[in-house]
Amino acid sequence: MRQKDLQLLEYPKFLEDISKFTLNEKTKNKIKSLKPLTDKEKIQKKHKKVDEFILIVLKEGYFPLSEYPDIEESLKLLAIEESILSPHEILNISKLLNISRQIKNFFSGKLSKENSLFYLYKKLFSSKDTENIINDSIDEAGYIKDSASRDLKRIRKDIKELEHKITNILESILNNPNYEDIIQERIITIRKDRYVIPVKENFSSKIKGIIHDRSSSGHTIFLEPISILELNNKLSDLKIKERIEIRKILKFLTDILRTKQKNIQSTFEAVIEFDYLYTIYKYAKETDAKLPKISDRLYLKNAKHPLFLLEGKDFKPIDLIINEKQKGLVITGPNTGGKTVALKTTGLLALIYQTGLPIPVSEESEIPIFDGIYIDIGDFQSIQQDLSTYSWHISNIKDILSKVDSKSLVLLDELIPGTDPDEGSAIGIGILKYLKNKNSYVIATSHFKQIKMFALSDNYFNVASVGFDKETLTPTYTLYYNSVGNSMAFYIAKRLGFNEKILEDAKSYLKEDSIKLEEAIEKLEQFKEKYYKEHQKYLEINQKLKEEKEKYEKLNEELERIKKEKWKESLKEINEFVKNVKKEGYSILENLKEKQSGKNIEIFGKNVKEKISQFSEEDTEIPLIDIGDKVKIKGKNTIGEVISVRETKANVNFNGLKIWVPLKDLEKVEEITSKKKMKFSIKKGKPSVKNEINLIGMTKEEAIKKLSDYLDKAVLAGYSRIRIIHGYGSGVLRKAVREYLDIAPYNISYKDADYQEGGMGVTIAEIK
Repeated sequence: MRQKDLQLLEYPKFLEDISKFTLNEKTKNKIKSLKPLTDKEKIQKKHKKVDEFILIVLKEGYFPLSEYPDIEESLKLLAIEESILSPHEILNISKLLNISRQIKNFFSGKLSKENSLFYLYKKLFSSKDTENIINDSIDEAGYIKDSASRDLKRIRKDIKELEHKITNILESILNNPNYEDIIQERIITIRKDRYVIPVKENFSSKIKGIIHDRSSSGHTIFLEPISILELNNKLSDLKIKERIEIRKILKFLTDILRTKQKNIQSTFEAVIEFDYLYTIYKYAKETDAKLPKISDRLYLKNAKHPLFLLEGKDFKPIDLIINEKQKGLVITGPNTGGKTVALKTTGLLALIYQTGLPIPVSEESEIPIFDGIYIDIGDFQSIQQDLSTYSWHISNIKDILSKVDSKSLVLLDELIPGTDPDEGSAIGIGILKYLKNKNSYVIATSHFKQIKMFALSDNYFNVASVGFDKETLTPTYTLYYNSVGNSMAFYIAKRLGFNEKILEDAKSYLKEDSIKLEEAIEKLEQFKEKYYKEHQKYLEINQKLKEEKEKYEKLNEELERIKKEKWKESLKEINEFVKNVKKEGYSILENLKEKQSGKNIEIFGKNVKEKISQFSEEDTEIPLIDIGDKVKIKGKNTIGEVISVRETKANVNFNGLKIWVPLKDLEKVEEITSKKKMKFSIKKGKPSVKNEINLIGMTKEEAIKKLSDYLDKAVLAGYSRIRIIHGYGSGVLRKAVREYLDIAPYNISYKDADYQEGGMGVTIAEIK
């Protein structure tokens, strides 16, 4: 990338703005030194790391990183044998270890080895013991605590006692009436590490002692009375011992850190990287930035200029679209800044994306990876280089054209200004054709008619116009595709109060065809703008309907969930009721035995008790079955899938055969256990149904439904053997009957009837 392209697109300013989110000068410098990449794999690697970090922080709602110290110089000192760190340097390393420990705890259990943050996480070193040793020795202000060593505690105790003696003696001198005229001020102070008192110059001989200093005026001398000379000497000796002991403590702590130098170094590097990622997270949150997918298509949906967002400026998002086959776009419209903003927004977003950072666009956006992003805009350098506007643009475009290929993005603002419009247009068209032949991505802005007409006639290019508010004379920034915009030169001049006679006279110099073309374009633009607004209203209504639909679906899902919960609660209540009935049944039988006599009562009680005991706890419970569950009928092996559930029945698909089965007769496949089979005791009475059923002429579904109803009645009637007449035919009905008998909720065996009873046209079913 050319440095001047980065400057023109304000890339350094963007880096400067987001560097304000950093917590350390090292990270700030890292941000400012970022450069766009062109290697797709490296860009994707950066995107992955940023994306994974943002997802975790968004999920947790915080990240445990606050301002942290720069320990680079301390690390250099640690590398030197016998070097000793200052209390503040040691304390700073302790603070870094504390931050590292918090970050490690934050990521604990959240990262797999495949996560791009895992390697960074493993670089973090923490040692609570090291933190404790340092914090027990040095306070937050960098003062060595008395508790740092026994010797230091003893020395400081002696110092305190000695200082107390000295101050007592000096206070007695200051308060002595005999010295009232001699003392300049009743204070005790220190000069050259020795306790002294201020004495008037003319009376210094009245008190024996040593002069250590004079005031700036010369009227006061600072005197050490002879009476405390020896005590001051002892105090000086103790303070030397204190300094020696402190040095020993600092050396001890430094040596501990020196053994962990490499770990501390890697931790510092990792924390800087996490600060970098946290900075990107804060920028992304501030601008609602996303990471769109990489594609050959340039599609920036709801794109916003990041500098406008970071500086709190109001900016309407734009949609920038360049297809794979139509890689050129010419933007037209009034010369009020809208076209340039679209150009610069596209260029800056592409640079930011290739730096590995998210950009403020919608998630459905797509963007290519460019090997070069070039821009020709403005003429601020032409004066410095003693070039005309035209010369500077030609020189710049010449350099651009020498570098472009099919992966280049070329941004041309007001193509070839500063010269004759006809000649400038011709050269501009030649440049666009050259870029087409190079298959480059190109976005150009222009209000030259010839360039507009060329773009309309060439399939490589699309055209778009920038919306314009006639009331405020400002761009709306909306891009209207397949639309040519009017320059609005006469309209803007008139609205700004320009002399109308001059404007009317100026119009006479325009060709009639040109005037008609401009008027036609104006009417077309008005129509398109009206259509666009109506379309936007439609989209808004459609979006609201979509949101309402989603809201309804969520409510419906919640309703279904509540219904299921209530159903489960009801089943639990039913099961509980059955258990209680069993208990009460046993109790009643026992009471009957006690209160009544007779063989019949005992036999009745015995029979009922046996019947109750035949039901295991599982048998009495209605299973919790839901749609999609794999089930089978108790006592059968065929497995089916639940299609729907209605109150106490379920519709089950058994290999294409769909039947309704009572829930109590079903069991989930995964919950199958060895259960005691339910025994039936059927009292035979007068049959209310025949022992045969004729299904001939029915469809498969009709036959199975009728057979299902018949079986229930046949069982109740007490038949142990029935005839099912289905006929020969194609064998479909015979097969369906037997498949149903396999899954029916009764213990049934079957066979072909004897020749005399109908042979293969009849199935004999025996109910056990």
